[in-house]
Amino acid sequence: MNEKNGSQIPGQVFDERDQEKITQGVSLLMGDPKEAIVKLSGPMIVAMIISATYNVVNAAWVLGLGSNALAAVGFVTPIFMVVMGLSIGLGAGASSAISRRIGARDKGGADNATMHAMLLVIIVSVVSTLVLLRFSEPLLVLMGAGDALGLALEYGRIVFLGSVLVVFINMAFAILRGEGDARRTMYAMAGGSMINAVLDPILIYWASMGIVGAAWGMIISMLLVSAILSYWLFVKKDTYVSFSREGFAPSMDMMKDILAVGIPASLEFLLYS
Repeated sequence: MNEKNGSQIPGQVFDERDQEKITQGVSLLMGDPKEAIVKLSGPMIVAMIISATYNVVNAAWVLGLGSNALAAVGFVTPIFMVVMGLSIGLGAGASSAISRRIGARDKGGADNATMHAMLLVIIVSVVSTLVLLRFSEPLLVLMGAGDALGLALEYGRIVFLGSVLVVFINMAFAILRGEGDARRTMYAMAGGSMINAVLDPILIYWASMGIVGAAWGMIISMLLVSAILSYWLFVKKDTYVSFSREGFAPSMDMMKDILAVGIPASLEFLLYS
């Protein structure tokens, strides 16, 4: 394969040595397609449903603070979902690039696609955080926040600071799904949602933090999920793909390959938001 297109890194070809790293998920991807679809789709559907519960849970607990607080969460949620949709869409592109190279028995290409996905995490999270913090107030005014503007800004600015966590989490999920490990993404999402549901009433009412407590409950739960994912990917290293400088060869073709799938998928989520 051509090294220029980012599909293969010297010294990292799919050979007998790589057989030792083949995980259950990779074996599933390279086996019977019907079995793979059935076994991967269930955890992915559950994970997507869970990912939508963060703001629903926040809204449910914030309800006790009054109508303006509930309205504030309602105004911030569509903006938050834009970031969520963008990260999920780009993750779909990364997942596609990784899984196709695994299917082609190109481990070097899969590793390189993974490193490009991490580069996208840095770029997108920095840009989205800066844009949202800079334009949060005019956006909320344009949406008609009115009397709820102050509370929406209190809640939104903390949530928007967590954009980097949103992007990283969804990209990490995409990497795991790309190598057929959809079950762990479901567990991580479920754990984060449960932590958020427990922290919200504690921070909102017991700690008397109000709507700010709902925002911090979300951030803390995402921090814990990010820590778990970081452990799996960078410490435990029990994934098929590897993270290393040696496995990274900057390639515009690779980035275009990821974005060719990621941008249309992101636009679909953005329109929904």
